[in-house]
Amino acid sequence: MKQPRPAPQSAGGIYLWGDIDDPDLVTDLVEFLYQSRRSAVLTVVGEGMRKSVYFREGSVIAASSDQPEDRFGDIMFRRGLITRERLDEALREVGPGRKIGNVLLARGVIDTSMLWKVIRLQIEEIICSIVLFEIGQFTIARYDPAQVPTRTPLDTQRLLLEGLRRKDELFHLRSQLPPGNRVLTRTGWMPTEPLGPIERSLFELVDGRRTLDELFHTSGLGAFGAARSLHHLLQCGAVSAAPVAEPGEAGGGGSTVGAILSGYNEAFAQVHAALQGAARHPFQTGLQRFFHDADGPVAALFSGVEAGGDGRLPVDHIVANLKLSPMGDKVETLRRGLNEYLRFLLFVAREVLPYPQVERLAADVRGTVSGLGPPGA
Repeated sequence: MKQPRPAPQSAGGIYLWGDIDDPDLVTDLVEFLYQSRRSAVLTVVGEGMRKSVYFREGSVIAASSDQPEDRFGDIMFRRGLITRERLDEALREVGPGRKIGNVLLARGVIDTSMLWKVIRLQIEEIICSIVLFEIGQFTIARYDPAQVPTRTPLDTQRLLLEGLRRKDELFHLRSQLPPGNRVLTRTGWMPTEPLGPIERSLFELVDGRRTLDELFHTSGLGAFGAARSLHHLLQCGAVSAAPVAEPGEAGGGGSTVGAILSGYNEAFAQVHAALQGAARHPFQTGLQRFFHDADGPVAALFSGVEAGGDGRLPVDHIVANLKLSPMGDKVETLRRGLNEYLRFLLFVAREVLPYPQVERLAADVRGTVSGLGPPGA
């Protein structure tokens, strides 16, 4: 992981910025702001989302987000504090200078005590969600107190511990869910105990065409909420995963094994060419060790594999390994294995090449494999 970088003088109020390429980095940044008693705004950006958390002398005082799951009304709905029908009615009255909280107050749906409670829940949801960030960018900057959203001091350590608890639970839930490119279908059977409003809203999105990752993104529940609800729907038997594709057939993303390998090999060749143009560096030695040190399903995929002189991997060898793989979803195994190797190569490139060059390279290879990798890659 590269160290966070001080911002250039032209960056205005930003004084620290960098890439999020480590699953623990955001946690470390929150801990840093708390321990150093900083007054600053931490902003994280990635995968079409932007979220900010405001600190005053190390304490969390406010947060903002552009994601539907973090909206005031959606949080009330998820917590069972309002029905979807009443929320939709209130949303029709929202406009310039008239926030949803004010509308609900005027309608008598909530009082000031409930308003304060939900704002605190909203801040908690946002900071817990940014702890889940693993890939993206961050900035730490000064802020104008007059521009801060509604303020209410919260215990930073408590929020961080809750975020880490959710992160552990999400990891456990994801390990029990089908791969992200699997399509979910309704089984036609419903549990004797009625589904709650959250599970019901997600169940309605299961149409036999959407993949698990698409359901994550369209549910408006966030990663943690969607994982818990989908896990419950699968466990109670209301939905199930559709059959998997075999090597040579179209995968969940609609690409054949040949197309996936061809696209990733082109990306590997791009990185290889860039590294060949750089001076020898300790990080460049032992690139082939990646295949020998791989574990889990990736180990079987890369058994006996070595990159060629141009950086490409032997297609026939990998296809043969894939057919022998014990994994149920072989196409997903291929996607994840190739994407892991590409991430490894970009890690090496970031340690060897100048920053502007490696950023251009990363953008180029992401374009090359766009639509071929696992969802969220």
